[in-house]
Amino acid sequence: MSIPTPAATFRLLNACEACGRQYDVSHLSQGASVRCECGERFHVRVQTPHSPRALCCSGCGAHVAADARSCAYCGAEVTLEERRLTAVCPKCFARTGRDARHCMECGVAISPQALFALEEGVSCPRCKGELHARGVAHGSVVECSRCGGLWLGHEDFVRVCASAENESLAEQFHQVQPSKPPSASGTAAYVPCVVCREFMNRRNYASASGVIMDVCKPHGVWLDHGEIDKILEFIRRGGLERARRRQIEKLEDQRRRLRAEQAAAAGRYDPRADQRGGLFGDGALLGADLGVSFLDLLF
Repeated sequence: MSIPTPAATFRLLNACEACGRQYDVSHLSQGASVRCECGERFHVRVQTPHSPRALCCSGCGAHVAADARSCAYCGAEVTLEERRLTAVCPKCFARTGRDARHCMECGVAISPQALFALEEGVSCPRCKGELHARGVAHGSVVECSRCGGLWLGHEDFVRVCASAENESLAEQFHQVQPSKPPSASGTAAYVPCVVCREFMNRRNYASASGVIMDVCKPHGVWLDHGEIDKILEFIRRGGLERARRRQIEKLEDQRRRLRAEQAAAAGRYDPRADQRGGLFGDGALLGADLGVSFLDLLF
C-alpha cells in the first residue's frame, strides 16, 4: 500500500453521502477508500478550494447581504480579510474558518470535531487486527477489534486528557474485549503510525506516569488496551499538573543559570536578583510565559 500524500494545506472535510457524518481527510490522497461508521464506503474527494461568497453567516447559518460586514442576527464578522480561512466546506469546497459552524457560501452545518478518516486496508500496528473508526468524547478514535488498542489524533488526545475528571469517560473506550492482548514481556516492538506508516517513538506519558505510549509527533498516539484508563487516573490524581510544574521549574532553572552565566561574563551578576523574583519579577504565571502544554510533555 502506498503512503498517502497530504491532500492539502487546508483542513479538508468529506461527508458520507449516506448519513452525512463528516470526516477529516486532510492526510489522505485523492480516491482513497474510507469506511464510514454507518457502514457505507466513500472515496476521498480532493478539489481546489475557492473563496466563498459571503451569503451565509459562519456563526449561525443565517443569510446575510452580499456587502454585509456582520451578521444581522448574531453579530458575527463576515469580512473575509478578518478570517483565517484554513478549512474547506465538505459540500461546496469553499474555504471557511477552521472553527466555523456553518459554511459561508452554502450554509451547511460543519462538524466542530470531524471524525478521523481511516483508509481501508490499514491494519492494527500492534497485532495486524482489523481497525474501526468511531466517534467518542466529542471526537473520534480508531480501535482494534482484536487487541483493543486505540489510535487518537493529537487534538482528540488532548481533548480527552482535558476531560479526565469525567468518571464515565473511560467506559466509552472499552467496546472491545481483547482476544489477543499485547505482549506483557516489557519489550514491546516499535509500531508504525496509522497515518504515515513511519515507526513511532515510545514515550513515558508526562515523563512520570509509567504509561509507555507510542507517539507520532505529526499525527497522533497509539495506546494499548487499558493504557487510556491509567492515563486518565494519573491525571485525576494530579500527576499531569505535577509533571507540568516540574517541567516549568526545569525550564526556569535553565533560564536562571543562563542569565547568571551571561551576567557573570559581563561582570555584573547579582544573586539577589533571582531571590527577589527570579526570572519573573512581574508575577507572571510560569506556565503562560514558558508555554508548557499537554503536547510539550510528550515530546
